[in-house]
Amino acid sequence: MPDQIHLRFGALPWNPADNATVLEVFDQHDRPTCGLLEQGGQRYIFDCVEGHAWDINVWAYAPVTAAQVAGLRATDGEEFAARVDAVLRSGVITAALAVGDRLELIEIVDSSAISGDVYAGIMDAVLAKIERGRSTAESLRKVQVAG
Repeated sequence: MPDQIHLRFGALPWNPADNATVLEVFDQHDRPTCGLLEQGGQRYIFDCVEGHAWDINVWAYAPVTAAQVAGLRATDGEEFAARVDAVLRSGVITAALAVGDRLELIEIVDSSAISGDVYAGIMDAVLAKIERGRSTAESLRKVQVAG
């Protein structure tokens, strides 16, 4: 199984680490929103899951095989979207929340645990991490106040 991509907090979502190289952009709005990266000899797809035009958005990164890359390059439209979905469903996803085009939160998501829409599952995982962080911060605050 390929390693997960290593992301750097504060990096651009489409250029998520100093040692990652953008190989190809499949979709772009005012920024790249779907494409291929390479890091440490492994290729990864990146995809903006939600918030394409917003200041806050969620991104997914997943390892891709040579066959998956060839399939992505050979399609467009609905077939391309179905292939991206299949890549995201094929293993472990690194999900990230970006604020102001900077990576702020990272969560590892096992796609086998997602039932239904993979994009909704990724969003749910990111939201759950935010909630866990909020409850942890609240618990720490209570300890500080009590001490």
